[in-house]
Amino acid sequence: MATAHNAAFLVDSAERRSDSRVALARTGTLRLHDEAMSRQVRIADLNRDGCRIQSAVPLLLNQQVAIGIPGVGVRDAQITWAGDRDYGCKFDRPLPPGSVTAAMTDNVIGLGTVTGAIRAPATFKWQFRGRLLLLGVLSLAGWTAITLVVEHLLV
Repeated sequence: MATAHNAAFLVDSAERRSDSRVALARTGTLRLHDEAMSRQVRIADLNRDGCRIQSAVPLLLNQQVAIGIPGVGVRDAQITWAGDRDYGCKFDRPLPPGSVTAAMTDNVIGLGTVTGAIRAPATFKWQFRGRLLLLGVLSLAGWTAITLVVEHLLV
C-alpha cells in the first residue's frame, strides 16, 4: 500500500524537476565525504540540478558525496533517492549554464595523460617575401590575360 510519502516518488520524475535530465552514460567518480579515495561510478543522466548515478558501493539517503563529472569537474551533492544500484543526487549548487553540454562532449582530455603543452593545430602562413612574390605573379597573370583578350579583339 502506497503512503503519501511513497506517492511522491511514484509521480513521473519529469514533474519533480525544474530541468529535464539528459541521458549521459559516462564514467565519473564518487567520493564519500568521510573518505579520501574516490570510486568509479556511471553517470546515467544529468541536468543542472542533479544526476542519476549507478554505483556498486551502497549509498544512504541524505548522504553527502562529491561527484566528478567529465567536462564539468567535481560537485558536492546529496543522495535524494536510492534504487538497487541507482541513486539520485541533488547538487548543492546548480551547475553553470553549458555544463550539461560540456559533459556530453567526447573530447575531454584527462590532465594526467597530457605529456606536453596543448597547442592549436599549426596553420601554414606565407612569409612576407612569399606573399609579395605571389601577389606579383597573380598581378602579372591578370595583366597578361587582359592583354591577350584586348589583342584578340583588335585583330
